[in-house]
Amino acid sequence: MLLEFSYENFLSFKNKVTFSMVATTLRDRKVKAEECTFAVGDEIKLSLCKAAAVFGANASGKSNFIKALSFYKWFILNSSKDLQSGEAIPVKPFALSTDTKGVPSMFEAVICIEDNFYRFGFEVDGTNVVSEWLYVRSSKKRSKEIELFYRNGLKCEIHQRFGIGKELTDKGMLRSNALLLSLAGQFNEPTAVSIMKWLVDTTIITGSSEKEAWDWAVSKLDDENVRRKIVAFSRYADLGMEDITKSDAGVLSSHTSYDENGNPTGHTVFPMKDAESDGTIKYFSLAFPIIDALENGKRLIVDEFGAKLHTLLIERIVSLFNSENANRNKAQLVVTLHDTNLLGSNILRRDQIWFTRKDGYGACSMYALSDYKVRNDASYEKDYLLGKYGATPIMDDLSKVLEKDERKI
Repeated sequence: MLLEFSYENFLSFKNKVTFSMVATTLRDRKVKAEECTFAVGDEIKLSLCKAAAVFGANASGKSNFIKALSFYKWFILNSSKDLQSGEAIPVKPFALSTDTKGVPSMFEAVICIEDNFYRFGFEVDGTNVVSEWLYVRSSKKRSKEIELFYRNGLKCEIHQRFGIGKELTDKGMLRSNALLLSLAGQFNEPTAVSIMKWLVDTTIITGSSEKEAWDWAVSKLDDENVRRKIVAFSRYADLGMEDITKSDAGVLSSHTSYDENGNPTGHTVFPMKDAESDGTIKYFSLAFPIIDALENGKRLIVDEFGAKLHTLLIERIVSLFNSENANRNKAQLVVTLHDTNLLGSNILRRDQIWFTRKDGYGACSMYALSDYKVRNDASYEKDYLLGKYGATPIMDDLSKVLEKDERKI
């Protein structure tokens, strides 16, 4: 489960930002806490949100927030095995200020795996891991955080519980452009393996990875049990498809055909990619990640979630994650979108609603609606569109662009 994710000096974010799935103590008259949060640990009083939605104007940082999560995942899973010695680290710091020139980018996540909370983070520039740290704390009352290791350059202070880390560093196997955690995972160190598996079970879908999502969904059709679930999920969305199959010709969608009197006569099969709408194709691509997350308590993170999907369908999917019945395994959903109808649907609490904003110097920030004092009867959607939460675009009169230039040359 994800508790917090922090990052700094990355893409359009100059200053440190912390996104949190930890539920606040606020009482929301519109949404009951027990419907959209779940408890973590047996002895501590901590609840996490099941879903969160990030809103903001174009170019305000929503996609870059997802890219920060994606880089964090990629670098941990791949820095040790995919980067060669001396190869550049593909990190992109904030470029619009002299303050950040030569300053490393920072990433840190707090996660829960079984009965332990892990806080792992690192600082990197284009060539080196500047620092790296890993802390662990049990979910028991009054438990203290233990430093498993702290790295500064290639020098590491390592706790005995992370003994393999000392062995690897003593043998000179740690590279300047790779993480110690990634290296330890290659040698099956239990904590490193657990964290890396947690990341593998965290699906991140961006605009550039939509083809991968499609290919993944297509591959799952080979499993008859999964295929039936995907078909049922498509019927749930009322897409008009009776069946979805896979053949040498690709993915086929089956629709009921009718005679002139409206009586069903059979089924007509279409190649899905050619005959179905972009929204249907996207929904099909998302079906398995959604089902997989809900059934197995995983995390699903989707950028531009609302693109090509109907408003009511968006609300239905978010409601599945907030549902006590559908989400029994503590799955989490994080999405970015523009569709403001979700703000007015009484599905999300204030601590599940986040905004991104860009200032006059090109730097983005991120904050939750729970940071604001809001009346119980307030319309989140209306107030957001009125600019009360500061995350809407400031637009000039676009008609001026079309005005005829009558100046004499």
